[in-house]
Amino acid sequence: MHVLKSLLLGAATLIAILGVISICLPRQIHLQRDIIINAPAEVAYEQLSDLRNWPKWLPGHRIAPDKSISYAGPTVGARYNWTSERGSIGQGVVTIVEAEPPSRLVTNLEFEKKDKAHSTFILEETEEGTKLTWHFEQYIGDNPIRKFSGLLIDSTVGEEFEDGLDNIKKEVESKHVLTDN
Repeated sequence: MHVLKSLLLGAATLIAILGVISICLPRQIHLQRDIIINAPAEVAYEQLSDLRNWPKWLPGHRIAPDKSISYAGPTVGARYNWTSERGSIGQGVVTIVEAEPPSRLVTNLEFEKKDKAHSTFILEETEEGTKLTWHFEQYIGDNPIRKFSGLLIDSTVGEEFEDGLDNIKKEVESKHVLTDN
């Protein structure tokens, strides 16, 4: 009985410590990646602002052939809806909420679990080419489990963002080479 009390006390202490630590953790996830694209910002912006192009470069959507996709609207207000049998992709909606051609595009994301986030794409002309920066932000609230999992977002989702940027780079540079000649 003494061992059981010690284990329960130890578990309660650990939960209390983790609870106190979680108070100090951020309530918001922020992820950022960038890449240099050898094409003008206008060409890269066209790839981003037409949501019909997204399945060509969005990492999870390139590997899920079972998804159904629909599009609607002009640039601002354009929507990209998807549904997939893969649990990691699930279903959701991307909506373009701001567009400043050819330098900035802001999207809202809604996922099936009622999670919301937004992404901002910034395009800057540099000497090396167009620098495309992809920002992702999501409010995760005060849930301690979500706050601790938020610490892992960079290592778990960051690689997918890098893959997405590589895919955008390939799409844009291949189009720019074809239209440049």
